[in-house]
Amino acid sequence: MAMAKFLLLALLLSQCNGANQHHQNKQEPMENQEQAKDAQGQQAPIQQGISGQVLWVSGNQMPSPDAPPSKGRGVERTLYIYELTNASQANTTEGVFHTNIQTNLVTQVVTDANGNFAVSLKPGRYSLFSKEEKGLFASIYDGEMNINPVEVQQGQVTQVEFLINYQASY
Repeated sequence: MAMAKFLLLALLLSQCNGANQHHQNKQEPMENQEQAKDAQGQQAPIQQGISGQVLWVSGNQMPSPDAPPSKGRGVERTLYIYELTNASQANTTEGVFHTNIQTNLVTQVVTDANGNFAVSLKPGRYSLFSKEEKGLFASIYDGEMNINPVEVQQGQVTQVEFLINYQASY
Protein backbone atom coordinates (compact mmCIF):
# COMPACT_ATOMS: atom_id res chain seq x y z
CA MET A 1 0.00 0.00 0.00
CA ALA A 2 2.82 2.43 0.89
CA MET A 3 4.58 1.56 -2.38
CA ALA A 4 1.40 2.34 -4.37
CA LYS A 5 1.08 5.75 -2.67
CA PHE A 6 4.75 6.48 -3.38
CA LEU A 7 4.34 5.58 -7.07
CA LEU A 8 1.22 7.71 -7.35
CA LEU A 9 3.01 10.66 -5.71
CA ALA A 10 6.03 10.22 -8.00
CA LEU A 11 3.75 10.12 -11.04
CA LEU A 12 1.91 13.27 -9.98
CA LEU A 13 5.17 15.12 -9.33
CA SER A 14 6.59 14.12 -12.70
CA GLN A 15 3.39 15.33 -14.42
CA CYS A 16 3.53 18.66 -12.59
CA ASN A 17 7.20 19.06 -13.45
CA GLY A 18 6.49 18.29 -17.11
CA ALA A 19 3.64 20.81 -17.17
CA ASN A 20 5.90 23.47 -15.66
CA GLN A 21 8.61 22.83 -18.21
CA HIS A 22 6.09 23.03 -21.03
CA HIS A 23 4.67 26.26 -19.64
CA GLN A 24 8.13 27.82 -19.22
CA ASN A 25 9.04 27.04 -22.82
CA LYS A 26 6.02 28.90 -24.12
CA GLN A 27 7.33 32.05 -25.79
CA GLU A 28 4.04 33.88 -26.48
CA PRO A 29 3.69 36.88 -24.15
CA MET A 30 0.21 37.94 -23.05
CA GLU A 31 -0.76 41.13 -24.85
CA ASN A 32 -2.92 42.47 -22.04
CA GLN A 33 -4.60 41.55 -18.77
CA GLU A 34 -7.95 40.80 -20.44
CA GLN A 35 -6.34 38.12 -22.62
CA ALA A 36 -4.70 36.68 -19.51
CA LYS A 37 -8.14 36.34 -17.88
CA ASP A 38 -9.54 34.68 -21.04
CA ALA A 39 -6.63 32.23 -21.04
CA GLN A 40 -7.35 30.94 -17.52
CA GLY A 41 -8.66 27.41 -17.32
CA GLN A 42 -8.62 25.65 -20.65
CA GLN A 43 -9.34 28.72 -22.76
CA ALA A 44 -6.35 29.49 -24.94
CA PRO A 45 -5.83 33.03 -26.24
CA ILE A 46 -6.83 33.48 -29.85
CA GLN A 47 -5.65 35.98 -32.44
CA GLN A 48 -8.80 36.10 -34.58
CA GLY A 49 -12.32 34.81 -34.01
CA ILE A 50 -15.02 35.04 -31.36
CA SER A 51 -14.62 35.19 -27.59
CA GLY A 52 -17.13 35.80 -24.84
CA GLN A 53 -19.50 34.37 -22.29
CA VAL A 54 -22.77 32.43 -22.36
CA LEU A 55 -25.20 33.58 -19.64
CA TRP A 56 -28.40 31.92 -18.38
CA VAL A 57 -31.17 34.42 -17.55
CA SER A 58 -34.52 33.30 -16.11
CA GLY A 59 -37.46 34.63 -14.11
CA ASN A 60 -38.86 38.15 -13.88
CA GLN A 61 -36.49 40.65 -15.47
CA MET A 62 -38.84 43.65 -15.32
CA PRO A 63 -37.10 46.79 -14.01
CA SER A 64 -37.87 47.52 -10.38
CA PRO A 65 -36.40 49.92 -7.83
CA ASP A 66 -36.42 47.08 -5.29
CA ALA A 67 -34.47 44.59 -7.41
CA PRO A 68 -32.06 45.39 -10.21
CA PRO A 69 -32.29 43.08 -13.23
CA SER A 70 -30.05 40.03 -13.13
CA LYS A 71 -27.09 39.92 -15.49
CA GLY A 72 -27.43 36.14 -15.56
CA ARG A 73 -24.98 33.46 -14.59
CA GLY A 74 -22.37 31.77 -16.72
CA VAL A 75 -23.30 28.27 -17.84
CA GLU A 76 -21.62 25.39 -19.61
CA ARG A 77 -23.10 24.90 -23.07
CA THR A 78 -22.11 23.76 -26.53
CA LEU A 79 -22.15 26.65 -29.00
CA TYR A 80 -22.69 25.82 -32.66
CA ILE A 81 -21.24 28.26 -35.16
CA TYR A 82 -22.80 28.18 -38.61
CA GLU A 83 -22.21 30.19 -41.74
CA LEU A 84 -24.47 33.27 -41.57
CA THR A 85 -28.00 31.85 -41.41
CA ASN A 86 -31.19 33.64 -42.41
CA ALA A 87 -34.53 32.80 -40.77
CA SER A 88 -35.64 31.40 -44.16
CA GLN A 89 -32.81 28.81 -43.93
CA ALA A 90 -34.06 27.10 -40.74
CA ASN A 91 -37.23 25.79 -39.15
CA THR A 92 -38.06 27.91 -36.10
CA THR A 93 -40.39 27.14 -33.20
CA GLU A 94 -41.39 29.52 -30.41
CA GLY A 95 -39.37 32.17 -32.28
CA VAL A 96 -36.08 31.05 -30.70
CA PHE A 97 -35.52 27.31 -31.27
CA HIS A 98 -34.05 26.34 -34.63
CA THR A 99 -33.82 22.99 -36.40
CA ASN A 100 -33.06 21.87 -39.95
CA ILE A 101 -30.49 24.63 -40.46
CA GLN A 102 -29.57 24.67 -44.15
CA THR A 103 -26.23 26.50 -43.90
CA ASN A 104 -22.94 24.75 -43.14
CA LEU A 105 -21.82 24.09 -39.57
CA VAL A 106 -18.39 25.72 -39.28
CA THR A 107 -17.42 24.50 -35.81
CA GLN A 108 -18.65 23.99 -32.27
CA VAL A 109 -17.14 24.92 -28.93
CA VAL A 110 -17.95 23.93 -25.34
CA THR A 111 -17.90 26.74 -22.79
CA ASP A 112 -16.22 26.34 -19.43
CA ALA A 113 -18.24 26.10 -16.19
CA ASN A 114 -18.54 29.92 -16.10
CA GLY A 115 -19.75 30.17 -19.69
CA ASN A 116 -16.48 31.50 -21.11
CA PHE A 117 -15.35 30.48 -24.58
CA ALA A 118 -12.94 31.42 -27.35
CA VAL A 119 -12.82 30.03 -30.88
CA SER A 120 -10.53 30.86 -33.81
CA LEU A 121 -12.38 31.64 -37.04
CA LYS A 122 -11.60 33.02 -40.48
CA PRO A 123 -12.92 36.51 -41.29
CA GLY A 124 -16.61 36.38 -42.21
CA ARG A 125 -20.15 36.49 -40.89
CA TYR A 126 -21.50 33.70 -38.70
CA SER A 127 -24.60 32.71 -36.73
CA LEU A 128 -24.25 31.49 -33.13
CA PHE A 129 -26.60 28.97 -31.49
CA SER A 130 -26.57 27.16 -28.14
CA LYS A 131 -27.65 23.54 -27.80
CA GLU A 132 -30.87 23.27 -25.77
CA GLU A 133 -33.45 20.49 -25.31
CA LYS A 134 -35.91 22.00 -27.82
CA GLY A 135 -33.28 22.65 -30.51
CA LEU A 136 -30.57 25.16 -31.23
CA PHE A 137 -31.34 28.42 -29.40
CA ALA A 138 -30.78 31.94 -30.71
CA SER A 139 -33.10 34.86 -29.96
CA ILE A 140 -31.48 37.76 -31.83
CA TYR A 141 -32.15 38.72 -35.46
CA ASP A 142 -30.74 41.59 -37.49
CA GLY A 143 -32.79 43.81 -39.85
CA GLU A 144 -32.39 41.27 -42.65
CA MET A 145 -33.66 38.38 -40.46
CA ASN A 146 -30.21 36.81 -40.07
CA ILE A 147 -30.15 34.72 -36.91
CA ASN A 148 -27.75 35.90 -34.17
CA PRO A 149 -25.18 37.34 -36.58
CA VAL A 150 -21.55 37.85 -35.53
CA GLU A 151 -18.84 39.27 -37.77
CA VAL A 152 -15.17 38.36 -37.53
CA GLN A 153 -12.70 40.80 -39.08
CA GLN A 154 -9.11 40.14 -40.12
CA GLY A 155 -6.79 40.04 -37.08
CA GLN A 156 -9.54 40.80 -34.55
CA VAL A 157 -11.40 38.96 -31.81
CA THR A 158 -15.11 39.81 -31.67
CA GLN A 159 -16.44 39.89 -28.09
CA VAL A 160 -19.95 38.52 -27.53
CA GLU A 161 -22.32 38.04 -24.62
CA PHE A 162 -24.74 35.25 -25.51
CA LEU A 163 -27.91 35.33 -23.39
CA ILE A 164 -29.98 32.16 -23.04
CA ASN A 165 -33.18 33.82 -21.91
CA TYR A 166 -36.13 31.70 -23.07
CA GLN A 167 -37.22 31.22 -19.45
CA ALA A 168 -37.05 34.94 -18.62
CA SER A 169 -39.89 37.45 -18.75
CA TYR A 170 -39.28 41.08 -19.59
